[in-house]
Amino acid sequence: MTTTAGPIRHDRYRFCPACGAPLELQRLRPDEPPRLVCSKCAGVVYLDPKVVTCVILEIGDKILLLRRKRPDDTHKWLLPGGYVDEGEPVELAAIREIREEVNLDITLDGLVGVFSYAGWPPVIIVYSAHMDTAEPSAGEETEDLALFTREQIPWDQLAFPSTRDALLAHINGRACEPMPLTVSDQHS
Repeated sequence: MTTTAGPIRHDRYRFCPACGAPLELQRLRPDEPPRLVCSKCAGVVYLDPKVVTCVILEIGDKILLLRRKRPDDTHKWLLPGGYVDEGEPVELAAIREIREEVNLDITLDGLVGVFSYAGWPPVIIVYSAHMDTAEPSAGEETEDLALFTREQIPWDQLAFPSTRDALLAHINGRACEPMPLTVSDQHS
């Protein structure tokens, strides 16, 4: 498998994890996307999404954003968060990520929304939390952090669409609305 920072592509997986035979891209049902199927044992390899959890943390009347030490993220602001480990409750992962990235212990207030985008494997679950006062500090993976009033948020310097969409949902005081679903009678 080739390491990638972008979306998972079918052409990056070539062999069956069960028997080692070559995988082939096949459409198993007309209403589903093509799947990776083993040419020998017929096992199907499902490319499941990765689950990410983030927190919109308000300290006083400001929102905490950070920049990571990774080269692709050093100039972009994002919400504190990260991947959920297998078997880990999503809420506990959110609390763990805040502790790791900004050295704070928090209590979650509620769910802001669940965000996913066509062609991109992560599903991002965003919570909110509030502290009257706190002194966050950069964790091991954090390059920089800052508190922004709602008017100061650097919209043109946000790392991901989910960061923008979650902040807008939170600021506008609304639950995240599902994307409009377009249903077609044609199958690709």
